[in-house]
Amino acid sequence: MKGIILYKGKYGATSQYANWISEVLKWPLFTPVQLLDETIDATDVVVIGASVYEGRLTLHAWLKKHAHQLLRKNVFLFIVCATPADKKDELEQIAQRNIPPLLQNKITVFFLRGRLVINDLNWFDRLMLKFASRATKDPDEKERMIHGFDDMKKENIIPLVQSVNALQQGAANKLAGEEILG
Repeated sequence: MKGIILYKGKYGATSQYANWISEVLKWPLFTPVQLLDETIDATDVVVIGASVYEGRLTLHAWLKKHAHQLLRKNVFLFIVCATPADKKDELEQIAQRNIPPLLQNKITVFFLRGRLVINDLNWFDRLMLKFASRATKDPDEKERMIHGFDDMKKENIIPLVQSVNALQQGAANKLAGEEILG
């Protein structure tokens, strides 16, 4: 199976995850600007990585534009965000709001925790985060907004890579069975 990895982030976490996944799967890596429609058409599997910024995926518009093209592909989406894994309802809302309805049941979604380095933020994002931290009632969330966090770990990609490998193994087994039956 031929696969590609597409990603877009804002502060580097999504890029780092995409690079790790590319290393493990040995698949080429693209940003939306680099990726041609012909490249998508020539693949079987598309791994897409996007960060969440102000509640929207950085690739939200790209997903909408290419929804029909992705229907014919096996698509895995990793979403990099600050929302902890135990807040499943919030995570599901992020996916539901950002994945086009046409693809809702077609994409396998993984949430990967990112990082927030306050000093790396531009002045506007720092200001917005400061206001948001004052409005939040969750003390853990407030702490993360004020001091930042770093949950970037290469092992976070394991479930996604295992899913892609299982798909590839299943396709290889099917092909071998078809060859045997001839």
